[in-house]
Formats: sequence, C-alpha cells, structure tokens
Amino acid sequence: MALFNLTDITFGKTNNPTGPLSALQSSQYESNTYRYPIDLGAGDKAHYIVFNINEQRMTSYPGSATGTTPTTIANNLLYGNSAAGTTTLMNNLGQATEIVTNGVSSVVGGIVSSIFGKNSLDKTFVGGFGSQLQAEVVSAAKGLQKGSIRAERRITDTVALYMPDTLAYAQSQKYDTPGAGGHPLTALASAGKSVLDTIQSQKGKNLGAGVVNNLSPFVASMAAKVLGGVGQIAFSQAYGVVQNPMMEVLYSSPDFRSFRFDFMFYPRSEKESLAVQNIIERFRFHQAPEVNTSFGNGFFMVPPSEFDISFYYNGNINPNIPKISTCVMESMDVDYAPNGFSAYEVPGQKAVVGGTGMPVAIRMSLQFKETEIMTKTSFNAPSGMTSSTAQNLKDAGYNAGTNSKGEAIY
Repeated sequence: MALFNLTDITFGKTNNPTGPLSALQSSQYESNTYRYPIDLGAGDKAHYIVFNINEQRMTSYPGSATGTTPTTIANNLLYGNSAAGTTTLMNNLGQATEIVTNGVSSVVGGIVSSIFGKNSLDKTFVGGFGSQLQAEVVSAAKGLQKGSIRAERRITDTVALYMPDTLAYAQSQKYDTPGAGGHPLTALASAGKSVLDTIQSQKGKNLGAGVVNNLSPFVASMAAKVLGGVGQIAFSQAYGVVQNPMMEVLYSSPDFRSFRFDFMFYPRSEKESLAVQNIIERFRFHQAPEVNTSFGNGFFMVPPSEFDISFYYNGNINPNIPKISTCVMESMDVDYAPNGFSAYEVPGQKAVVGGTGMPVAIRMSLQFKETEIMTKTSFNAPSGMTSSTAQNLKDAGYNAGTNSKGEAIY
C-alpha cells in the first residue's frame, strides 16, 4: 500500500484534501462521506473502494435516503432471477394467504368468542377485536407480497477507503457424493440381475444350486452390514471382497461469496485521525442490530444494515474489477495496537478524540457475505443500478418510499 510515507505526518495541524472523490460529491452523499486517507482521490490515490449503506425499513435510526435501490433488490426486480432468494416464493404465498384470510371472519370471530365468551365483556368490544385481528392477518398476508427480507433503503452514509492489499474472489459450488452401495434396494437389484444371468446361463441345468450360489454373497453382505464392523470383517475374510460404495457426484447448492478487507490506518493529522474514528464508528454502528421499538415490547429485533460495495478509479466505477452485490457484515475486528501500542502526543493537550492519546496505527478487518446467489443470469447481465433502470423498477412495482423532497424512490 504505497499511499504515503510516514514522513508526511504533520500531526497537530489540519490537512485539507487535495483531490475530492468526484463520484461522491453530489448533494446526496457530500455531507455524509467518510474517507481515508483525507486526500483519497488525488492523483496518486485514484483507486478506492466505496461502501454504501442500506438501512432496514423498521430502523429507529433512519438516515437520509438517496433514492438508489440496493443492488440485490434491483437485480431481483430487473432480471427476474429471484436474486433475493425467497422473494418470489413469499410473493406467491402472500397472494394465496390473502385469498384465504379474506374469508376467515367467521373463524376469527369464533376464536375470539371462545376466548372471551364466558367473560362479561362488551359484545361490541369482542366483535371489534375479532374484526381488527382479521384485518391484521390480512395486512400481514399483503406484506408478504411487497416486503423483502433485505434492507430496502440506501442512505447517504458512505465510507470511501484506499484499495486493500488483497482482493480475492472465490466462486464455489457444493457437490454431494451419495453412495448407492450397500443399500437393500441396490442389493435386491444386483441380486435379481445375478439370478437372471444364472438362469440364462444354466439353461436347464441345476438352477437351484446356481441361484443359491449367486444369492448367498448378497445375503451375507446385508447381514454383515447389520452386524457392523465385525460382520463386515467376517464377510471380507470369507469372500475376499468388500461392498462397492457406488458413489456419484451430484450438484447440491451454490455457496454465497465472502469477502474480507483489511485496512491499516496511520492518521497524519488531527483531521485524518477524526476521519478514522468516524469510519470505525459508522461501521460499528451499522453492523449492529437493534431492538424493535415500534411493536412487540422488545420481543423482536431489527437486523443490521447491509452494504453495497463498489470499486472506483478517478471518480468512476472501475470496470476491470467484478462487481459485488449487496452484502451483510459478518464480523468487524479492530486492533488498536497492531504493532504494539503507541499514541500521538500533542504538547499541552489532554486526551481528546483525534488528538493526544490517538493510536499511531489501527488495523480494521471487515468480513462480508454476499446476499445474492450468483447464477448464470447474474454474470450474463450487468449487476447494479444505472440511471436507466429507474423506470424499469417503477414498472416492476418497486417503491422504497419518498426522499426529502417528497419524490418517489425506486
């Protein structure tokens, strides 16, 4: 990482950025972009990685929406490849459930009456409660049709960092190796074929003895399997063979891709030191869940935020690095003494955030997992949002709400 020399450090002074991140200087990101180093985007630091943050719709700490749809949701709607996993399934289930729940008023009323019928409660209250419960069930069914388990709103909180030293992509698939050997059905089929071969070859000779001779290994083999290790040893000793496992390689499922990014921070000024603290704070905040406060009395939790990760060169997406879909953060490790603890000291200053007491070096390791299964459709079509896809999202019926101007977000 040849970003700067340690001789560049002028701690206690303020360094102004010499090269802005032009792609992040629009009105929606400008005030909430956290970057390291401060002059990221300058001529010698033109390559960088950007983390956009997508918040959950039930969060109690809403940010400012940007109007950009998270990548996984956009891919699912635009390309119809069920990129969000169960989205299509839940939509179908929601439609079916709504049809059923629209006709359950008598059932709900009966349940309510059985619960409260013996109590001296007002009948109007009981009836109203039943109607309200039915309405909530129908509403939940409709929610299956339009909701998503993914974070649905991208906000202005953005972190831009230098390119990490390692950037490895691993595409992996799971294959099972089931074995048909030793199964009773396999033994029956093999024994049957062996008997048939005996009948055809004997042609009127001593069929009984031939059939018995051909059946005996199969019978002994199945008995040996029941007896376990001792039986299998005895069978092998007697016949000089072992059961053929008859294994095959069968496709099972794809693996979600994982990405690990390691960053070393050596702040060169108080301003850059504060930037490092803000970056760590933002990642720490958004990787955490929260207790739902809108309903449930603490019974439910809201999942953590999600992340869209992009690679830039000189203010534009770098097409030479494959795109990554929306990710969840699996782990975040911060080491405040990667080379043994040492801190900056500003003469006459007490310990303050970004000043005296600030570690000279901090290592941050982030582990992400992609939320979208990569299929041929994923690789055959461009991943992510472009300015030309908003109408397609609108036509698909997606609406993440409204921005600060009251405009619909797609």
